Amino acid sequence: MKSAICTPSVVLSFANMQTRVIAGRGDTDTSGVDAPYTVMEMRIGTRGGAPAHRSLDEDKTFVVLEGSLEFQIGESVQNVSPGAVVTVARGDVHGFNNQADGDARLLLISAPAGHDAFFRAMAALPTPHDIEAVRRICEQNRQVIVGI
Repeated sequence: MKSAICTPSVVLSFANMQTRVIAGRGDTDTSGVDAPYTVMEMRIGTRGGAPAHRSLDEDKTFVVLEGSLEFQIGESVQNVSPGAVVTVARGDVHGFNNQADGDARLLLISAPAGHDAFFRAMAALPTPHDIEAVRRICEQNRQVIVGI
């Protein structure tokens, strides 16, 4: 990895989330840093979030910065608030949603790098999302949504 100072500007939107890519695979749409991980800052609006899913290739760490989220890991569901750190091993079922009236904000670090490709593909879909297009994107990015 090269040392660098950069100002990322890519913001991706879907599922009532605004996601700023801080470090990704280093393509021209991100900071240009070839980091061994992906870092994204996520703002989750009311009723927004990620359904229960499994990420087959990434280990993830979520740090709650603002607001509160209902977080699922496996069969367990907990409300988490600022300062909470949630770790998810690759392959484990997880998801989160914002049931509060205000936005929540979190930092997502996933390794190895590349999880931003899934966010880019989802953000490029027209809304409402065609379920078959979502399935293709999930398959291409090794994400498995539980229940579809």
